[in-house]
Formats: sequence, structure tokens, C-alpha cells
Amino acid sequence: MKKIIVALVMDGEEKRVVEHAISLAENYNAELTAIHVSDIHAGKMSMMMDSPKKFEEEDIRQSFRDYGYESIADKIQIEIIVAEKVPVAIASVVGDSDLLVLGHRKMNTFKASFMDSVDEGIINLIDCPVLVVQK
Repeated sequence: MKKIIVALVMDGEEKRVVEHAISLAENYNAELTAIHVSDIHAGKMSMMMDSPKKFEEEDIRQSFRDYGYESIADKIQIEIIVAEKVPVAIASVVGDSDLLVLGHRKMNTFKASFMDSVDEGIINLIDCPVLVVQK
């Protein structure tokens, strides 16, 4: 295993996801890349609703520090992709990676009965193994 990607939503609940990704990267001496898909409307003014927060590279590095990984925060490769469809954006970056690490939040039964989760959409589009970590 040479290349591991960890996809982050940046919701503040991804400590376990980061922990697993870092542990695997260290155990396999693999390169770790953090990716975040930014909504095309992130950080823009909207009359209709609050726009999603726009995260910068330093915000992602700070989240690694907040989770207790100061030594990795300044070294990790980070990619921010601006896109409308998260699964397609992540699939475009995964390429020849050896593993993708994703976080997953359980949906209630009602919501799950008529809606696929984003992580399921990603898994359907990529060829590499995926580790889904419960948040």
C-alpha cells in the first residue's frame, strides 16, 4: 500500500476517520492525502439560504492539529476540489490510490429508505478498496 486518501467533510466529527487514516498510513508507510470537496456555492452570499462554509487548506491542517496530530498537520498533502457532486469529485481524485478512507454518519430508517448516502455513491464510482469509518 503506497497511497491512502482520506476524504473529509469538515464537520468537526471526523477524529475517528483521521485516526484510522493516519494509523494505516503509518503502518504501511504510505503517503496520506486529505481531500475535501467544497460546494460550488461555499462562501458566497445567497438571498435564499445560508451558504455552506468555505474551507481552506489551513482549516484542514488545523483540524489535524485539533485531533492531536500536530506533527502531521504541516506535512500532509491536501486537495480541495470545488464541485457540485461529491461522489464524482472524489472519484476523479482517487485514481490509482490503494485505499480511500471515508466517514459515515448513520441515517435514520426513513431517510435511508429513499436516499443513498454520499459514501455509497462514492463507492459505486471507484475501483480501490474503501474503509468506511462510523463517525
